Amino acid sequence: ELEVGLFVGGNPPPLGKPITMQEAEEHIFGLVLMNDWSARDIQKWEYVPLGPFGAKNFGTTISPWIVTLDALEPFRCTTSAGTQDDPVPLEYLRDPQYGSYDIDLNVDHITQDGATTTICRSNFRHMYWNVKQQLVHHSVTGCNMKAGDLLGSGT
Repeated sequence: ELEVGLFVGGNPPPLGKPITMQEAEEHIFGLVLMNDWSARDIQKWEYVPLGPFGAKNFGTTISPWIVTLDALEPFRCTTSAGTQDDPVPLEYLRDPQYGSYDIDLNVDHITQDGATTTICRSNFRHMYWNVKQQLVHHSVTGCNMKAGDLLGSGT
């Protein structure tokens, strides 16, 4: 499952204090490509009544580099996700810029003989929630976010 991960950076807020939208970028060190390896056989068994649980912590791999938000600045754009009928985000998640990044994403399967099949293709700007909103929402209940924590965007 192709995802974009964000590494938390900066000084952590005091324990129990949520990160605000205005503070969010100060707490994002950078982004990585991330692959969430799900164990579908386990997921099928546990989905009812638990929902995905053990199958979702099967394994995770990330790209060998972290791209900072400064490096992504030229690719900042408005998001294309959502429709007029979608509910307005709660006050603490409202982003006056509602900004995302123009990052083309694709997964290709390449065989040993070089044949390539594209599995999926998208752009990060199509994510419904931007990285700031994801971090802020994760911290809203007082979850202590520390430098080095990794959050996945979901698929």
